Amino acid sequence: MTPTPLFAPGEPGALARLRARFTLTQDQVDLAGVSLKLPELADPLAYIESRGGDDLPYWTKLWPAALVLAGLAAQLPPAAEPVLELGAGLGAPGLVAAAKGRRVVLSDLDGDALEFARAAAELNGLGELVRVTALDWTKPDPGLGQFRTILGAEILYQPAIYPVLVEVLAKLLATDGTAFISHEERPFVIGFFDLARERFQVRRTQRKLRGPEGETTVYLYALTHRKD
Repeated sequence: MTPTPLFAPGEPGALARLRARFTLTQDQVDLAGVSLKLPELADPLAYIESRGGDDLPYWTKLWPAALVLAGLAAQLPPAAEPVLELGAGLGAPGLVAAAKGRRVVLSDLDGDALEFARAAAELNGLGELVRVTALDWTKPDPGLGQFRTILGAEILYQPAIYPVLVEVLAKLLATDGTAFISHEERPFVIGFFDLARERFQVRRTQRKLRGPEGETTVYLYALTHRKD
């Protein structure tokens, strides 16, 4: 029988726990004028192979869509209420918001993603502003409450979960709130927004980023509750 862990993934102390499990490196990135240190796996391929199955840990990479969303997070106005990031992975957009003084809730369902998100908060001295929590979109904890600002970068890569995501956004987004979702250009993603428009007003902008692999188009959507 596997012993019950003495901690929940994402609790304080994650950086030390990860260093006990893996060889880590540290990447320093500049996101929207905020310099962040992100813990990374020294051998990500070995980690992916060790997990097995089809559930690939996409969160181990800092995607262009997260860079764009981090730029928006840096411009959020000061406010007392926390920001929620869905499917946070490394949590870069949320960490940028925290570095700018906002309280942030980083959420994910993958235990190791939660550990890396908490470790990043600790590495950047943001532990007091950042809460890390497991969030199952099919049954969100009612105690989580609602949020006026929700962030989500690259959370649309599985079309099967689109109806679930629309429902969880409807539950967690405050009446006067806005959910910001960013993703790289993919034709099938339009299926999510076809569903979302039944519950939300949807606005879209786009940005082109240049990187080692060429030009990438990132779309940024703002969702607000329909008034009709």
